[in-house]
Amino acid sequence: MNNRKSRAVRPGIASRRTVAIAMLGAMFLSSIALATRSAQAQSIDLPRAEVVEQLDTRYAETQAAVGVTDEGGVIEVFTTNDGSTWTLVLTKTDGTSRVIAAGETWIRR
Repeated sequence: MNNRKSRAVRPGIASRRTVAIAMLGAMFLSSIALATRSAQAQSIDLPRAEVVEQLDTRYAETQAAVGVTDEGGVIEVFTTNDGSTWTLVLTKTDGTSRVIAAGETWIRR
């Protein structure tokens, strides 16, 4: 017969660290989801000519790439000559456009 007393296993440092990392990850993902929803809610459709004019006058960005989506819309990348900033624009089949994303450091190949 085994005379060992059973002990309750208490969470160790590694377990606490794992829980803390999981909680931080969940908080981070939640904040990204909220920011994305907020950005989508703020994005509005404008006539393409107006979007292109604003990108040119405000940011000195011109078209660098273009593609057609499966739905018949047009995706365009606008960037500065030196690639310091870029903007991704979706133009729908009705001729209205919206900014999908923007950022820094566009590298032309």
